[in-house]
Amino acid sequence: MVTGHKQRGFTLIELIMVIMVLSAVSVGVSSFIHFGVDIYRDAAGRDRQIGDSRFLIERISRELREALPNSVRVNDNQSCIEFVPIVASSSYIDIPVMPELVSKLPLVVLPAAEVLLSQADKLVIYPLHPSDIYVRVAGSPPVVSGKVFELAAAVPARDIAGDAVSGTLTLKNAVQFSADSPTERYYLIKDAVSYCVEGTDIKRHSGYWSASGQASPPTSNGVLMAQRQSNSKPFVYHPASLTRSAMVQLNFEFSYDDELLKLYHEVHVVNVP
Repeated sequence: MVTGHKQRGFTLIELIMVIMVLSAVSVGVSSFIHFGVDIYRDAAGRDRQIGDSRFLIERISRELREALPNSVRVNDNQSCIEFVPIVASSSYIDIPVMPELVSKLPLVVLPAAEVLLSQADKLVIYPLHPSDIYVRVAGSPPVVSGKVFELAAAVPARDIAGDAVSGTLTLKNAVQFSADSPTERYYLIKDAVSYCVEGTDIKRHSGYWSASGQASPPTSNGVLMAQRQSNSKPFVYHPASLTRSAMVQLNFEFSYDDELLKLYHEVHVVNVP
């Protein structure tokens, strides 16, 4: 007698149970992976925001420390800060100072390293206030008295060994300076620089010269420096006094998702005229 083998398989209930178990496991695994990805994304975004804010503060701080003395100014609503970077600086030997007659003779100066080899735009001596700096220095008729004048040439002089020992600065027009510097110091400058709040962005403007009131922001094309900055009044300027140097306060507020990063930083402008 031939005995047949009984065929065995999964019942419908068993199949349903297996599907339910696999579904639960896959949901748990996918939730774990999704949770890990969210944590990584948040951490990476937060680190990027912190890095961008640190870059902005470090960039502004370095430029302010090399700004022309008394050139820093902030607009009325504290949304823009403007200053003039120094190209070179050294001491002069002789300049025409009031009440001396106007003169266009080359000014004899001590060298400002190799920077003197390249012509700068303007020569500044003894600036005491932003109004001494942000003035019209060209036009018709030309300005003949003040503290900022345009250069025509900058030529160094060298000794036998080839080291720069003195130099001459030739101005575009015959002028007379309003006052002598107590330390006989001169500065070579180019254009003004501004950092401004524009919406939630911080932009840097350069390549312009502000000859009147401070523009907020300037008409030059701005370069994006930071995003997601929500404080509309981040710049505070305290002029120098007899007991301390000038100081700039930076108060930035950067937002990321539902978080707010507040940064407070002080920059001491140590240059003196």
